[in-house]
Amino acid sequence: MRVGSVGCGNVGLNTLRACWERGHEVAGVDPAPGAAQRLADRFGAAAALPTLDRLSGFDVVFLCVPTEPIDGTGAADLSIIEGLVENFAGLERHPWWRPPVLVQRSTCPPGTAARLSGKLRRTAYAVNPSFLAKSTQWLDSDCPSRIAYAGPSGARALLARLYSGFPGSPCFASDSYEAVELLKYIENSIDAVLISLWNEFLCLADALGVSRSDFLEVLRATPDRDRFATTVRVPGGAFGLGCLPKDLRAIVATCAQHGTAHHVLRAALLTNADVSRRWGGNHLPTSELLHMSGGRVSLTSRARDVLGGADQRSPAGGPV
Repeated sequence: MRVGSVGCGNVGLNTLRACWERGHEVAGVDPAPGAAQRLADRFGAAAALPTLDRLSGFDVVFLCVPTEPIDGTGAADLSIIEGLVENFAGLERHPWWRPPVLVQRSTCPPGTAARLSGKLRRTAYAVNPSFLAKSTQWLDSDCPSRIAYAGPSGARALLARLYSGFPGSPCFASDSYEAVELLKYIENSIDAVLISLWNEFLCLADALGVSRSDFLEVLRATPDRDRFATTVRVPGGAFGLGCLPKDLRAIVATCAQHGTAHHVLRAALLTNADVSRRWGGNHLPTSELLHMSGGRVSLTSRARDVLGGADQRSPAGGPV
């Protein structure tokens, strides 16, 4: 299969590498300085394509471009991916253009794919968000903790064939763009709310004079009850790296746009800002703090050392 990516940063490059490791032909387009050289160094000179039209005839092309928050609103800036889809729509006018399936890999608010797909006449459009942490991006690409995709039947069949080389990863396939777009925000919002909740309880415990060692015992005991087996997060610092703050602000803005309640989500942002002032930001990945085994979460020794140490300002947080 011929697999391309537009945008070859962390997500795009690791997506291509995971496909290349499984025997697919890969190539990318990225005007950023040094991107072409990185592609050539990793996959050979032919993998660095100068323009979008060189992707004609590819089976699938992932769109892996930034959707960073807009200053002031927190809403996702979709200008780059919107411009790309417009460019691909323009290529459809050429008789020589053989359209690939375009796959929205960037995290975009629900409703984005349905709107962008409407700009295309003969190109199938799919959604397949990445579930990567910065600290474990290659592992998360090579052995995904989740695969989720949506689109028309032909696009879903192609992605099913591509991901057949990733056995063991749970897969959610849907004909609803919005369901898959929402799933990514749900997962990150749950993490953000849990981290904020545990940070609030840690603040209260400190105010009550509860020792850090006693608080650790509470953390350790919580997963003993089945319904709370996976609800532990390590408090002591604000989530501030990677997707959590970006996606939480974006989904809050989306709720506001649609006039739906978002008090809990907004409160997580407010708590996180307060924790950032109190203890600073998180600098440790979840993989160093929490261990998952038998359907239960437990603290690592690193988490116990950080949270139970004498320096209560040491950052200890959740996912990056």
